[in-house]
Amino acid sequence: MKPFHSSEEMLDAHELMFGEAGRRCAEIILKWATTLFAVPLDVLNIRVVLAPVELGPYNRHTGYHYGSEGSGTFILGNRHIVKLSSGTLVLTEQSDEFLIGFEDFIVHELTHARQACLERQHGWKRTRGAHRDQGWYAAVAEACPRYLGVELPRSSWPKGPRTPESTLTEVQMCHWPMSLRLLATSDDPRLPKVGNTPTVVHDRLEVC
Repeated sequence: MKPFHSSEEMLDAHELMFGEAGRRCAEIILKWATTLFAVPLDVLNIRVVLAPVELGPYNRHTGYHYGSEGSGTFILGNRHIVKLSSGTLVLTEQSDEFLIGFEDFIVHELTHARQACLERQHGWKRTRGAHRDQGWYAAVAEACPRYLGVELPRSSWPKGPRTPESTLTEVQMCHWPMSLRLLATSDDPRLPKVGNTPTVVHDRLEVC
């Protein structure tokens, strides 16, 4: 996959393919891909594909991330995100709550892209799926201060299916960022405000 030449080309291409919904996806990617993590993602090599179909078993999945080294990143959003109206893809809702969730969906999938970079960098392997490993927790920890204004210290990372109460649960980490936003707004002590605890930054690379 060839990267876009500019942010303007990226925005126009997504709008041409998927209408206003596609352009909004590209805007969110441009907003967060270079600022969310310790190392910026290769923003012009990220594409969103929107399709008003069911994705995954039991209709539980909102999106999907795919990206191998050197091939770029694809983010797929399904009928929870867009619907077909008069031959055009539109967002399923326009409420403030939905639009926050819509941005969360993009951020969640960008976090998977960062997770893949960390796994390649450190040689980490996934053993229990895509949301229950060191790479996922590290990627979320990088994004937390910038996106939610709280830290995710390593002491708060889950320690398995039966994790102590002093840590987050695996289910909470699976549903980043919405689940952690709910905890942050209630001043959960496992997620201290930015500035109250040191932030761990990984060795920097030019681009992820």
